[in-house]
Amino acid sequence: MPPWVGSSKDCLYEYVTSSLSCVILGENNYSRSNTIMKRLFSLACVAMLAVAASAQITWNAKGGVGVATSYGDDIDGKKPHFVGKAGAGFEYPLGSNWSLMPSLEIAWKGLKNEIVEENWKSKATVDLLYAQVPVVAAYRINVSDAWNITLKAGPYFALALYDNLKVEQTSNGTSSSDNQSLECKIFDTGLDLGIDFERHKFVFGVEAEIGFIDLVDYMKAKNFAFYATVGWKF
Repeated sequence: MPPWVGSSKDCLYEYVTSSLSCVILGENNYSRSNTIMKRLFSLACVAMLAVAASAQITWNAKGGVGVATSYGDDIDGKKPHFVGKAGAGFEYPLGSNWSLMPSLEIAWKGLKNEIVEENWKSKATVDLLYAQVPVVAAYRINVSDAWNITLKAGPYFALALYDNLKVEQTSNGTSSSDNQSLECKIFDTGLDLGIDFERHKFVFGVEAEIGFIDLVDYMKAKNFAFYATVGWKF
């Protein structure tokens, strides 16, 4: 059970500003693993560029908006957070229907949390900005001469660029606000699932990203984001 259940307002505020904020706060002892993850992320980028330079490919660009939160057992009072992403990539054909679709994206994720007691309320907003490389396998279904449906699934690898925690507290009519930004786990990876609807070169669809790594070691909280996207193939 979360420590704020049944605790005083002071303890609850301390938990929100320290433990909940650890969604984006890491410890220096993660530096070695973070270095390894940075190298893996760089390797994925280099491999993507190598394939792009040596294959007959189709380029694409897309952007989208959606909602994000976290999943796990340690955070109560979660609410969806408005987010977005944009990026570009290419499609490498593997056969008549199958293809590989890696891309490089800037993705905004995060979560919101709200706790209410009598004459007291606390709201926390976590913003996370990632550079990420999804590498999805795609299966295209031809519906008509003008329309295709593409099913996509594969891993993504993400490197954190920015984090911020904003805590707003109201007690007996008095309000306060605080922003914090500290070192966090900088690497995330997970599963990217999606479906696209294509009409000639115009593409729109939906995507879900499910993180596999706890945002901090001592709290069960992983990224989850859902986007509606639009794009164009070149």
